[in-house]
Amino acid sequence: MPTRLLVLLMITVTGSTSVVFALLAKLQDTYRLPTWGLGLMSAAAFVAGFAVQLVAAPFADRGHARTLLLAGLALAVVSNVAFALGSSLVVFTAARACTGAAYGMFGPAARAMIATAGDDASAGERLGRLVAAEMAGFTLGPAVGVVLVGATGLRGPFVFFALPPLLALPILARRNLPALAAAASTRPSITLVADPAMRVALLLAFTGFVPVGLYDALWARYLADRGASTLFIGLSLTLFSVPFGALATVGGRFADRRGPLRTALIFLAATVPLTVLYGVLRRPVLVVAAALVESVLQAVAVPATQAALALAAPPGRAATAQGLGGAAGLLGAATLSLVAAPIYGATTHWVVFATTGAMVGALLVGVVVVSGGLRSALAPRAS
Repeated sequence: MPTRLLVLLMITVTGSTSVVFALLAKLQDTYRLPTWGLGLMSAAAFVAGFAVQLVAAPFADRGHARTLLLAGLALAVVSNVAFALGSSLVVFTAARACTGAAYGMFGPAARAMIATAGDDASAGERLGRLVAAEMAGFTLGPAVGVVLVGATGLRGPFVFFALPPLLALPILARRNLPALAAAASTRPSITLVADPAMRVALLLAFTGFVPVGLYDALWARYLADRGASTLFIGLSLTLFSVPFGALATVGGRFADRRGPLRTALIFLAATVPLTVLYGVLRRPVLVVAAALVESVLQAVAVPATQAALALAAPPGRAATAQGLGGAAGLLGAATLSLVAAPIYGATTHWVVFATTGAMVGALLVGVVVVSGGLRSALAPRAS
């Protein structure tokens, strides 16, 4: 199993698609984009990722995993080229859609390969290793992007980050990757919702990604309005990713021992007050300090959620389950990103963050209800 190759490629994909996060405010100011346009761009990425994961992920279970990985790399190249050449909201929205589709192609296939590479009891740990690779990429993209933008201008970072996935394409094309187990069913992804355990895992995935829609659309704008520079914004994204990436493998191991559902519920619930707190903090350094705490919590919650999806997946449908879970998460993020920017422009900062925190809290209650009650949801997994 070429685990190391998948880890390196995940860093390549997430690095090339995350560079834009730190530059959204600068793109808005340079090209005079409306604030609601930031929400549109963000939602385009989430909607594209949602559609691609829902439709394409099952093909990984049918012997086409490498094709999806190659398509993800190619779309990462296209998205950066579009950002480098574009100057309008239409082009930038299309470019963000390509970033979402790139991860939507690559992510489910890679996670399925990792999840099925060993026994179920250590799936969370293995998935945590891949999450750590994702965070390494997210760390690299904004950090290098904000350094390059000062030296090369706004187009330079996108040209630079088009190169790694472009160079990775022939490397992956020459490798023979093992096929996933033959799919037990060729039915559409959505049919997995009929399984009770899968419904719980999908609702958990949806809930965990709701705040991501807010942060993706408004993090750069919010910090800029607080007086932060483009460099500080890029560093804030890097700082958030560091503990996340460093602790994700440990977090996945913890979820394996305590039970993924129990673990994800507890750690996601702990992020709710932090989400509300962002809206009342006025100094950028305090906002980032709160984000570091959330990063530690998410380092456990994310691999726990992915492990819950892996355990709920029927035999032969590992990639389908991961794709459906990714689609559910992106649907949650897209839902919020579409409304967050207009609310932010029309009300106070606190309203957006408080509403998001309340939404996450309510959804977590829904997870408990769907799972059959608090005692059942928090019971550790039988060994």
